[in-house]
Amino acid sequence: MRILAAADIHGQWPVYDWLLTVARNERVEAIVLAGDLLSGAEGFDSVEKSQLHEARMLTDLLDGAGVPVLYLMGNDDLVELNPTSDRIQSVHGKRVNLGRFAFAGYQYSLPWMGGIFEKPEAAIESDLHGLAQNVDSDTIFVSHSPAFSILDGPNTIGSRALLCFLGTNGFRAHIHGHCHSGFGRYENHFNVASAGQRRAIIIDLETMWHRIIAG
Repeated sequence: MRILAAADIHGQWPVYDWLLTVARNERVEAIVLAGDLLSGAEGFDSVEKSQLHEARMLTDLLDGAGVPVLYLMGNDDLVELNPTSDRIQSVHGKRVNLGRFAFAGYQYSLPWMGGIFEKPEAAIESDLHGLAQNVDSDTIFVSHSPAFSILDGPNTIGSRALLCFLGTNGFRAHIHGHCHSGFGRYENHFNVASAGQRRAIIIDLETMWHRIIAG
């Protein structure tokens, strides 16, 4: 199974258009979006109202992808996506099966900007404890945050609780964003933060081969 993974697009519509073109050309079987999906256009009374408008536009766009889209929100997102199509599913706090593989996710990251998808480390640890039953050796775990010290930049902005959780529970791959400068792969961790640019990673879940795509 080949997937296309990206994060931290921050409402850049040319990047979304590019991603859907890549998905079609590369014949991937699913798209994974690991948070920070929206931005906040001018002309609205609040950033939240702007992001609600963007969320409706984005779900309409993703509904035409032709493959399942699995997502979660990030610390810069101030609203939920709330798609109406069953082809677009959040993986936060649950397990979604696609063929042989399963996807599970967690969208909270450490306090950063005071957003609604941020929690302190102790709360993250407690939440993750309840998700252990969703993860096994064939699970792709999706989070917005990196694990502490893995692809999380010079300031090590990742979560220690997430590092412990992934070290304790078997998983096939970990896909995340949040740290723009950490884009790339380390072992079976994939930082897919596009930083609002045309960059993403294709992953073959059978072989764990990957390829960076940029446009």
